[in-house]
Amino acid sequence: MSSQGKRIGCVVVAHGNVGQCLMEAVQGILGKQPNWAAVSNTGMGLNDLHDAVEAAVAGLASGCEVVLISDMPGGSCHHVCQEIVASGTGVRALTGVNLMMLLEFFVKRDRTEVDELIHAVKERGRDAVRIV
Repeated sequence: MSSQGKRIGCVVVAHGNVGQCLMEAVQGILGKQPNWAAVSNTGMGLNDLHDAVEAAVAGLASGCEVVLISDMPGGSCHHVCQEIVASGTGVRALTGVNLMMLLEFFVKRDRTEVDELIHAVKERGRDAVRIV
């Protein structure tokens, strides 16, 4: 847990099965992980997607701090995450998800404060993009 004793969970919000597939990869590498959800925007308008993300947040363990991680800036998933953050619930959000971001999140979340964690996750995700 973070040093304040709160668990940190995440909701991956993405197009198609991207979120679920990334989380399957995370769990294949790190083992089963608690306190996460994947939400797809497939077949949803903005209102339906907003409701689905809010339901996923509510479905995480009680007392969990929540980080929303969307697949790309400017898309519907990103906009819904922005709306939820702006509502003042204390939820944080990142966009541009990749596998390294999620691995960093799940490796560090039990020993890092949420604000420090989201910055580390962002940096790790950015640093993972390379020309080879």
